[in-house]
Amino acid sequence: MTERSTEDLVQQLARDLPPVKPIARLRVAVSAVVGLWFAAAVAMVLMTGELPLVGTAAFWSSPVTVAILLGLAAVAAGAVVAGLASAIPGREPLARTGQLGAVVAAVWLIGCGLWSAVGSQPGPLSSLLAGSASCLGHAFALAIPAALVACVYLSRGAPQHRKIAAGGVAAGAAGLGALAVHTICSVAGGFHVLLGHCLTPIIAALLFALPLAGLSRRWSRTEIEA
Repeated sequence: MTERSTEDLVQQLARDLPPVKPIARLRVAVSAVVGLWFAAAVAMVLMTGELPLVGTAAFWSSPVTVAILLGLAAVAAGAVVAGLASAIPGREPLARTGQLGAVVAAVWLIGCGLWSAVGSQPGPLSSLLAGSASCLGHAFALAIPAALVACVYLSRGAPQHRKIAAGGVAAGAAGLGALAVHTICSVAGGFHVLLGHCLTPIIAALLFALPLAGLSRRWSRTEIEA
């Protein structure tokens, strides 16, 4: 086979390949995730009529409440960046930085939740779980739009470890949801805050990493076949 015929063959193969869709910029994806979360949070406030407590002096006078707020924000930021950056070849250092920040913030949250629960009476287990499940459910509901748009981003990218990326997306989206819930929940401390606020990102990562990974993989195959 001559050099010219080899070049013609390569060009022919290239013409037969479907066009490759570029990966969107990371800041665009992060902006979309945060924007959808904010829209969902505003919708929740309008539907429930419960205004955020961050404008009250009582909210900021409680050190543990503020510490949990900062911890949730750090977990959400680190996990979202880690999950989305892992889908971009060459952004592995940023993904590892986000993972480390999210893990440190998660440990901080657990400590804050335990601090909040010290000395409190848990009460009946059924009522404790019911109250915590309410905040968990609201946080997960707020996380759905952000998690879905992040899944679309993963399906368009090339994550080396899709399950880890999906776990980061789940934790980050749920962290944003818990952040909004924490600002309107009237329960100032106790086991409810530990179970219903602080552990929300961790629970979300454990529950939804596999489903979100499967969803992003399916969407990725759909785009390839299309």
